[in-house]
This record gives sequence, structure tokens and C-alpha cells, in this order.
Amino acid sequence: MDINVNTKLKQSEINGLFQEMEQLKNKRKQLKELIDQKQETIINHILKNGNVLAYKDNVPHILTVKDVTLKKFDKATLADDVGRTQAELNVVGIAEIVEENKISSEELRDYFYEEPKQTLKARKAKKSDIELIRGVGL
Repeated sequence: MDINVNTKLKQSEINGLFQEMEQLKNKRKQLKELIDQKQETIINHILKNGNVLAYKDNVPHILTVKDVTLKKFDKATLADDVGRTQAELNVVGIAEIVEENKISSEELRDYFYEEPKQTLKARKAKKSDIELIRGVGL
């Protein structure tokens, strides 16, 4: 009888931990969305008005926008072309379709594409940076 009680207690503890873990995942997702919104607002402001002076732990930083190019893989189109689901097209799944000669490794390169993106960059401000930015506002 004690064994069943301990097992149920452990099951209850595990269930509680699992519920907490799921709540934390949802909170992390919400925080990520909030961070992305704030970052987009900052980027739009910098693009319209120029670089910004901001403080991080009482240390001045210059916020700038940098254009970057992301290399992405179009898994959805590949899945349609070879008749597989996107979930099947992990590294092993892609290797299998190449081995089955459904697609060649050269043709696989056509599914890669570049996507431009703007990112927020922060670097420690120099004295000349601070003077330049504060002088612009006068």
C-alpha cells in the first residue's frame, strides 16, 4: 500500500513540475514577442531619426541598425516537390531523398535563399559619440 501512495505522490510531483514547465514556456514565448515588438519600435525610430544614445547598467551605448542577410532553407517547397511532410525533412530525411535520387544535391541548393533583415546593434559609446549625438539635439 505504501508503494502505491509513494508512486501517486511522485506522479503528482511530476505532473506539477510539468505544468510549471509548460507555463514557463508560454511566458518565455510572450516575453520574446514583447521583446521583438520593442526592438522593432527602436529600429523604426533609429531609421527615421538616426543613432540613439541609451544606457545599460549606467554605461552609455550607441544603438544602431545593421543590415544583415540571413540564409534560409525553403522546407515547405521542398516538401511539396518531393511529396513528403516538412516534419520528415530533417537532416536524415533530406539525406534519404538524395539517396533515393528524388533530388540531387545540386538541386537541393536551389531551395536555399537569402533574406535581408535589420537588426539592432549596441556598442559602448565613446566620448566623441556622446558629444556628436547630444550636439545634434541642440
